[in-house]
Amino acid sequence: MKKSIAFGFVSLLWLVSLKGQDNFEALGSIEPYRVTADDGNTYSGEMGSLKVPENRANPQSKFVEIPFFRLKTKSTNPLPPIFVLEGGPGDNPSAIQRIAEIIAPLSLFTSRSDVVLLGQRGNGNSNPKLSCENSFNLPLDTPLDHEGFTREYRKYIEECSGYWKERKYDLRGYNVVSMADDIEALRNELHYEKIMLFGGSFGSHHGLSYIKKYPDHVERASLDSPEGLQHTIKLPYEVDKALLQLSDLVQEDSVLVKQIPSFINLIKETLNQLEKNPIITKVVHPDTAKEFEIVLGKLDLQMATAMSLGRMSYRELPYHYLQMKSGDYTWLANWSFGLRQANGNVGSLMAALTDCASGVTSKRKQEVSRQAKDAILGDALNNVIFEVCDLLPLKDLTHDLELNFASKIPLLVICGSQDAKTPVRNGMEIMNNFENSRLLLVKYGSHDLFREAFDSLAPIIIGFLSAENPIKYVLPEEIEAQLNLRFK
Repeated sequence: MKKSIAFGFVSLLWLVSLKGQDNFEALGSIEPYRVTADDGNTYSGEMGSLKVPENRANPQSKFVEIPFFRLKTKSTNPLPPIFVLEGGPGDNPSAIQRIAEIIAPLSLFTSRSDVVLLGQRGNGNSNPKLSCENSFNLPLDTPLDHEGFTREYRKYIEECSGYWKERKYDLRGYNVVSMADDIEALRNELHYEKIMLFGGSFGSHHGLSYIKKYPDHVERASLDSPEGLQHTIKLPYEVDKALLQLSDLVQEDSVLVKQIPSFINLIKETLNQLEKNPIITKVVHPDTAKEFEIVLGKLDLQMATAMSLGRMSYRELPYHYLQMKSGDYTWLANWSFGLRQANGNVGSLMAALTDCASGVTSKRKQEVSRQAKDAILGDALNNVIFEVCDLLPLKDLTHDLELNFASKIPLLVICGSQDAKTPVRNGMEIMNNFENSRLLLVKYGSHDLFREAFDSLAPIIIGFLSAENPIKYVLPEEIEAQLNLRFK
């Protein structure tokens, strides 16, 4: 009986401490903040910070501070605020650190709503910022190989995580579900009943995590370059699909087709040559201007191709393959040198923690392993990111990221037809959970949709987010970005 009473008393104390912790989620000071944009115009907003537990499951948790920036609407009939969720995760510099660059386009969204840009815990101006100060270097005198890359990256992450563990930071608190809770905390503290979500790439993954957990507080959402709840690990066949589509576009180009009768065959031939006979070429160090020799092999080219294929630079790939066909490997040498001599700039610990925690399903991992065996580019887009997950203390998000929900929230999904990182298939799968969802396709668009088609996309997204009835809002099924394949 005494043990039961003691246990009940301890449990009560734990609940009280946890309740106090929840109440301690609070705003720091919110100060007026004037931004001179890159276009020379000045904008007036507010900069603030949010204080939240590092790990909400731990009553003794430390607290983290996360910055946010707000632009207020002048509308007399405002709609719920638009919470802008950045990509990455762990982009350096962060969106808030680049506020002068993005303030002008952000201001366009204030016609009927406040706009709130929330930072990411563990990154940018957040405290702590889980950066890695140790170095990451791969040798230049041998081709890039998966085993060596994995070994060095594991060492890099293990040293970095050890640094933060020694300082008693709870690394289990850095994941997309904790970040969804951060949205909810800020919504509460700013006294908004409902919010709208606007995010791309990881920002869409972040937004979907919030929608699943807090559906009653979302009025509508616009997600581009979509990464669903189980899409963090990329499928090699989808990457190859984007490569085949690019080959078809080369075939349709009257200038390029004369030089490259089959782009996909040229890719396979070049990869086979580098696998059998790695080449030695020279590269100039960007800082010292000194010239170095570098040995390039198949994995170098697989990774450089996959990374370019996901971005707007996919348009230059046919030209670079023509260069290599003529013996000029400058592009590949510069790309590989940048990777191998990253000196710590290969992603923060926050990014590794967040991606590893989200890449949870064994079924997805098994599918990736199976596809990578015969995919043209192997598993190059994922490279070795997920080979460090066993080194990290991760919260199990299996239940949190299950697709066991249905939503009537109006949702606009925007996909680029040439996006290898977050393909159209992602958007279609996300829409299965939303009764009131629509897809907008950007023909020739990559993962860099706003750099490619902002003038066309912005009015559509603003219209959807400011419409009285988003379900009835008229929008096109497709818009087109410029293709402009490089041929010289």
